[in-house]
Amino acid sequence: MLEIRQHLVPNMLSENRTKILKKADNPSNTRPTAAVIAEPPGRRAELELLARASGCVAVAHDPDLHTDYLLADLSSEMERPTDSLSEIVRYLERHRSTAVVWTNMDGLEAAYAALPQWQCHFLIEADDVDAMPILAGVFGRGAMDRLHDRDRDVGFGSLHRISDELVEFARTLAKMAESERQSGVADKPVSFRPAPLGGFQAFPAAKAETRPAIEAQGLREIIKARRLRDLFFESELFADPAWDILLDLKAAALEGQSVSVSSLCIAAAVPPTTALRWVTAMTENGMLVRRQDPDDARRVFIGLSEETSAKLDDYFAAAISRGSI
Repeated sequence: MLEIRQHLVPNMLSENRTKILKKADNPSNTRPTAAVIAEPPGRRAELELLARASGCVAVAHDPDLHTDYLLADLSSEMERPTDSLSEIVRYLERHRSTAVVWTNMDGLEAAYAALPQWQCHFLIEADDVDAMPILAGVFGRGAMDRLHDRDRDVGFGSLHRISDELVEFARTLAKMAESERQSGVADKPVSFRPAPLGGFQAFPAAKAETRPAIEAQGLREIIKARRLRDLFFESELFADPAWDILLDLKAAALEGQSVSVSSLCIAAAVPPTTALRWVTAMTENGMLVRRQDPDDARRVFIGLSEETSAKLDDYFAAAISRGSI
């Protein structure tokens, strides 16, 4: 059946491209359009079926034609990853579409450095069904546009409205649709802890005072103690990616080390897709800063903003003075 669809769908889309695009431009049409960039052809067919299952109209990719979503699988890209990234960047700049990008940890650095985060959702070694809430409109176009608005009060709320229940619902639908397949979707839900709907509040003015400095080794011991819990309890029970991210970056700063986005995703102790959502949201809210690796344009370093670093100093000073550390 899949082979028949692979043969018929491209021909049907080619014949009806103009009609589909006119419908897409019609405000009364609520179905978004989606195009796919992926190799091999079988993978393109899988993502086209995923787009339809999520309520989208799958259309053949054409650099000159607008689609609401661009589905790009870079996980199996072996020969021309740089060309593929450049193609995606040009398309997003031209059409202001939203990209859903599949990648692995090896390709994350280059993808995150090259692609505009405010137009992209990154799925890192993730199941295809994790894209269904995105394509179904949980992350709206307006929310993506507002990520550049520094005057907004939201950020985490709009970016993290996807909940555990919604992801599990998408997985359940996938299981029902493919119940005959042995390699079904894993029963274990995504470890995702939504960020606070109100976002992080503005920092109060820092007080000028002398603070006892915490050593990098002390921070590393705190991180080790947090990971020790995973030996005795389910890691999802204590998932707190924002705090793990802050601790790792503070320790790295004290050690004079730069932290790449892939290593930070590992330090967050949650699935990398979830970790990257937090990194992106915290960067957009000004808690973190990103900078290009001066020696390699394909890599981005993540660090604490001066304000966030000062607040961590205040926190640890208070904890040390009370004997909590």
